[in-house]
Amino acid sequence: MNVNVVNKLVYLNGLFWHIDKANISVLDRGFTYGDGLFETFRSYSKKIFRVDDHLDRLYYSASLIFIEIPMTRGEVKSALNKLIILNGLSNALIRLTVTRGNQGSGINIDYDSAPTIVIHARPVMPNLQNYYKKGVTVSSYKNSAYRTQGISDQIKSCNYLSKIIIRERALKVGSFEAILLDNKNNITEGTISNIFLVKNKRLVTPQLNGFILKGITRQVVLELARANNIPCKETTVSKKNLYDADEVFITNSGIEILPVVTVNSRNINKGKPGPITKFLHMLFLKSFEDYA
Repeated sequence: MNVNVVNKLVYLNGLFWHIDKANISVLDRGFTYGDGLFETFRSYSKKIFRVDDHLDRLYYSASLIFIEIPMTRGEVKSALNKLIILNGLSNALIRLTVTRGNQGSGINIDYDSAPTIVIHARPVMPNLQNYYKKGVTVSSYKNSAYRTQGISDQIKSCNYLSKIIIRERALKVGSFEAILLDNKNNITEGTISNIFLVKNKRLVTPQLNGFILKGITRQVVLELARANNIPCKETTVSKKNLYDADEVFITNSGIEILPVVTVNSRNINKGKPGPITKFLHMLFLKSFEDYA
């Protein structure tokens, strides 16, 4: 495996292993059914941004799918921080995966089996600065919004096949991201991101529901906007609203706040990143500087 993609040491069930030696069973439910969760953390200068918010979401999501994480929050934090140090990273993306663990055949849950915990880290994408400067293109797809049936909230499930396929379709037409529409043609989220638009200097984002993940960066953006007197609203957003927007941007822990300049071949703000997007990104960068 290329160590530039995933750094050399990973955490697996209480121990740190070289990536080539870290293995899980073929009976692990994450492998057999995609039965698990993940969180992607971002570190700045070796400090993990909003770690408690990520852990709140992780432990809550685990409770929704009947997984009891066999680590305290303090133990998870310790493992995250130690992995960054062991791999010599500073600004990094860290993924923590929790699966239901090694269980027998059939879909019934065996509560006596221990979950599998894996953490690995990698450097941040090197070409983001160019994206921030020029913006990106996105494509929208009808009836593509994904939810986990039987659960009221959107979770970061390991079962990601739908989003993988739809994002690949977007990449094949030159888009950075795919925007998922529900059966009423309303905007939900991207395959890897939350989405915002600006209209008449007002910030708008789809309100949370079973199709929309409560993104950590999404929440930070809303907090920054309100603290800086930018009106913001969480509401239903139509495809037409997106086309009519003055600015559009997408968010996640890795890309932070990324301007969108084209939606389905239609230019936004004459194909250039907008001023409120830039302002919010500046505030975001300052927020993690203050945090660190």
